[in-house]
Amino acid sequence: MMRVVKWVGLGLLCLIVLGAIIAAIVLRTPAPPKIDKAAILATAKTYDARILRDNYGVPHIHGKADADASFGFGYAHAEDDWETIQTTLIAARGRSSEYFGQEVAPPDYLFDLFKVTEAVESKFSTLSPQTQSVAKAYADAINLWGVENPDRVLPGVLPVTAYDVVAGFTWATPFFYRLDLRLEDLFTAENKPNVSPWREITLNLPSLTQAATVRGSNAFAVAPARSTDGHTRLVGNSHQPMTGPYAWYEAHMISDEGMNITGGTFPGVPIISQGVTPDLAWTHTVNMPDLLDIYALDVDDQDDPQRYKMDGEWRDFMRSKSKFRVKLWRGFSLPVTRDVLWSDHGTVLSTPTGHYAIRFAGLQEVGALEQWYEMGKATNMAEWKATLAKNGVLSFNIVYADKDGNIAHVYNAKMPKRIEGPDWTGVLPGDRSELTWNEYADPRDLPQIWNPDCGWVFSANATPFQVTDPGCDLSRENFSKTFGIETRMTNRAKRSIAQLSKDEAISREELLAYRADATYAPDSTLMKFVVELVSTQSDDPLIQQAQEILRNWDGSTERDSRGAALAVISGTRALGYQYDETLQPPMDALLQTAKDLQTRFDRLDPEWGEVNRIQRGDIDVSINGAPDVLRAIYADRDGVAKTGVMNAFAGDTHIFIADWNPDGELRLDTIHQYGAATLNESSPHYADQVEMFARGEYKPMPVTLDEVLAVAVRDYRPGQ
Repeated sequence: MMRVVKWVGLGLLCLIVLGAIIAAIVLRTPAPPKIDKAAILATAKTYDARILRDNYGVPHIHGKADADASFGFGYAHAEDDWETIQTTLIAARGRSSEYFGQEVAPPDYLFDLFKVTEAVESKFSTLSPQTQSVAKAYADAINLWGVENPDRVLPGVLPVTAYDVVAGFTWATPFFYRLDLRLEDLFTAENKPNVSPWREITLNLPSLTQAATVRGSNAFAVAPARSTDGHTRLVGNSHQPMTGPYAWYEAHMISDEGMNITGGTFPGVPIISQGVTPDLAWTHTVNMPDLLDIYALDVDDQDDPQRYKMDGEWRDFMRSKSKFRVKLWRGFSLPVTRDVLWSDHGTVLSTPTGHYAIRFAGLQEVGALEQWYEMGKATNMAEWKATLAKNGVLSFNIVYADKDGNIAHVYNAKMPKRIEGPDWTGVLPGDRSELTWNEYADPRDLPQIWNPDCGWVFSANATPFQVTDPGCDLSRENFSKTFGIETRMTNRAKRSIAQLSKDEAISREELLAYRADATYAPDSTLMKFVVELVSTQSDDPLIQQAQEILRNWDGSTERDSRGAALAVISGTRALGYQYDETLQPPMDALLQTAKDLQTRFDRLDPEWGEVNRIQRGDIDVSINGAPDVLRAIYADRDGVAKTGVMNAFAGDTHIFIADWNPDGELRLDTIHQYGAATLNESSPHYADQVEMFARGEYKPMPVTLDEVLAVAVRDYRPGQ
């Protein structure tokens, strides 16, 4: 009997050990593919790219062909911001959780749910050969930099392909119009996941979680008839996070095939997505059209649905699997498999509140890169307008200007062509086929203003029906209600109209001053919030003191403003950084802010510049501005309690002023909030623009190869 027991015990032990071995094999992250370094180096030699760094470290890339310029651009960007590019490439494969853990698993599942990989593989060939070559060149540059710097590269990232580059667009662009918020609303508060790639990689960058909530930007165009000197001007003033995957990177690309564009783009993007050529310029602001519809499905089994009802009949779901890995610890990850369901409407999301079909503009869309690339190659208004017909760029307002004096405001969207009548703003019944749209509206049927008699247009994330003098605005009545065009008016929009409408002749200096305005309008959300605070009765002496300060505050967020700290910090705590949420009772927010200011400054009304700062490396300077003023600065509202100051994390970042004189000659000035060296703290260009940025100054930007050569301090050819 003892022998039997011993064998049984030994057998059990063997099973346990065998199970542990099997588990270790399963959990060990598969070895990455071997990298053919020789092939990567050989491919790099086929490109003819020259990188010229100017005195601010900005890369100016010259190539024989557009693909050569893209290759040089990819290499320069990798030099300055490798870690960020690397994370975006990982996300573009739906593999973030394999590298960064379970917190970013929901976006990986959505990546498979949207069938991004399948879309890119099936539609890549529909892109023009030029677009394909640009994407491939950028990927080849990333591979070259990676094999030259293997200690900086995470296992499995290389080799990068052109498919990865296009997948990044297909995956991320729908989230600019806030697809994530609509999806998250389908869950209960207790189980709401983070599904947005905007907040994907924030584990080591806490400020990015806050920056992900910011959706803003300003843009202004003034025609010769409205300027004091007959010039045409365009100001691009996008509001983005100051660091991370959606922070602007400034560059200049020139090729012998006609490319010459300066502007900004994001990590992983092989071209300039908004910027200036010698002939024309355009810039984007985020808009929020209704590009998504949600359908409540009637399914045969709530726990394990196999079929859904459509037009009175049961139909089978199309089924596949989402397979990804979730990091556990170094070298080990957990394989995860989840069902992917599709209906006739599109992808299906199963939540505790029900099963929903999701249909949205941009589902499996691969054309954004091609449209942006062709916008940058256009040489006149007609060519540039023709690119809009591609409808690959899913959303965004666009403000345009050119050397011939043309200006425009375009409400751009890949707008579903829906039937009139139903309420498209809520959850729709999923069993009516007539509610499943299959076509898109012609972009020309959306709000557009070209060369208005008023001579100026602007955009500040507000309704497209108030973008110039009232006499030149479009009427909402002329556009379908099914478009879901927003009605909001931001403080920035109100201040733009108040300032520019009364100015019959706008000088360059006035335009730049209007752009940098740091004031809240009397009827803005924050000022209404302040009125509520000061009119609420309280017996607390500290609150009464705070109310008296706010009662005398004029809405300014200039450095010397007293009262701005109380108003802005209380407002963002109660209403969020865009003043559109409900986070904390107003008086609680005011009391908390008053206590923090009293503790840190021994007074409730320190000058705003003492509190509102921009910090980078060893530089720590005061700055004008606040959320939703034209000088948009979003700073850490909890910083006062922690450190005594608020450090800017988003808002005004890369800004440019394109200025054509009556002869069509271009003057271009730009500024970046930090500098060209995104992550290299030892570089002289890590923070060399911060103080200029804080003072509201700009640097001249060379626009021809000869001008670049005159200021170049470094000249090299990657791969040669």
